[in-house]
Formats: sequence, structure tokens, C-alpha cells
Amino acid sequence: MTAGVALTGAVALGLTGCLPSEPLPGQPASRVLDESLTALRGASTFTVSGTSSSQGVTMQVNLSISGTGECKGTLSARSGGNIEVVRTRDHAFVRGDEAFVLAQTQGMPEEQAGQVRKEMSGRWMRMEASDPSLKGLTTLCDRDGLLRDLYGIPGAEKGALTETDGQEAVTVNTVEGVFLVATKGEPFLLKATTSGPNAIDLAFTGINKPVQVDVPADKDVYDPDDNG
Repeated sequence: MTAGVALTGAVALGLTGCLPSEPLPGQPASRVLDESLTALRGASTFTVSGTSSSQGVTMQVNLSISGTGECKGTLSARSGGNIEVVRTRDHAFVRGDEAFVLAQTQGMPEEQAGQVRKEMSGRWMRMEASDPSLKGLTTLCDRDGLLRDLYGIPGAEKGALTETDGQEAVTVNTVEGVFLVATKGEPFLLKATTSGPNAIDLAFTGINKPVQVDVPADKDVYDPDDNG
């Protein structure tokens, strides 16, 4: 009888070991999501890539962001065309393709537009980082601004384990979208997908990897305030 009880216990333990365990046990889904945002905001650097929408207008994003306010990468401009971006604490430098330059000069008198296109072609445009026209870029390049609105999303529930960019992650389903949170090491947010007029589909990679931000040389810069 004792042997039978022991055997039964062993079988029960074996079956228990085969059952899938809850990812990040004991932590409510809402806490898992909020802590993943806090972890990512605490990273020294990360790269964000994918799409971001504002009032239904979608923009492609690929930016490396540092915790000290520096940022570099590429994105598609809402006004048209694609641009390269270098942002320091004080200035933002943007260099656009032909479509971007044309969009920036629409509505100007042709003589002035032609001169500006000539000055901007292949050159970086320098602007104050606080310039109101850079509000969208400033938000994307600022890790706090980028992640702030994702805190406290209601209706969070844990879903299945999955994998993204070679990392195991737990799915967190919410009323606003789906989030993937790392289950190994620091619980970083790895991916965020939401819907609506300000929808995002963004992946967060390169966490804590060094980012080198080089300021363009003066000879390659067009400064609108200096008229070229």
C-alpha cells in the first residue's frame, strides 16, 4: 500500500511537471505591463521600429533613443517623403529625400522655393529641439513621451507565451491592444500594437546597446534662420 501511494505521488508530480506554468506567476497583467514600461524607460538606450499613427496618418519609424535625450534614425514625414534624423538635447537635424524637400517648399513663391530646394538638397536642416513644428518628432525621440500614455491601460489579461526577436515573451491583451513583455531577465516591453486614430505597431530592440550620435558638420547643414 505504501509503495502504491508513493507511485501515485510520483505520477502526480510527473503530470504536474508537464503542465504549462503561468508566465510571471503572481503578477497581475496590469502590473506586468506597467513594470515593462518602467523597465524600458530605465534603459540607457533602445531602438524603436515599426509604424506610428496620428489622426489616421501612418508614419514609418526606425529610431535609436538614449535616456539622455539623444536620438537618431529614419522616419517617413507626414507631409511627404522620408527623412533622416539626428537629435541632440539642443538641436534637431533632419535631412530629407527629394519628396520631403518638395513638400517643405510647397506654397512658397517659385523663386524662393527654388533657392530653398537648392540649399536643402542633400543637406541637413538644423532646428531648435524645442521648435513647435517638431512636436511629433520630439515625442517619438523622447522615451518618456513615447511610453507615457501606455501606463494604466484597463482590461489587461495575460495571454500565451510567444517569441519575438529571439526572446521569450508573455502576451498581455488589453482593450486598446496587445503587448509582448520579456519573461527572462529584465521584464522589458518588447512590442506594442494598438488600434484607433493614434495606433502604433512598434518593436523595441537593441535595449541598453550603445548608440553613437554624430552631429552633422556645419558645411553639411542648412539653417533656415541663417537663410542658408
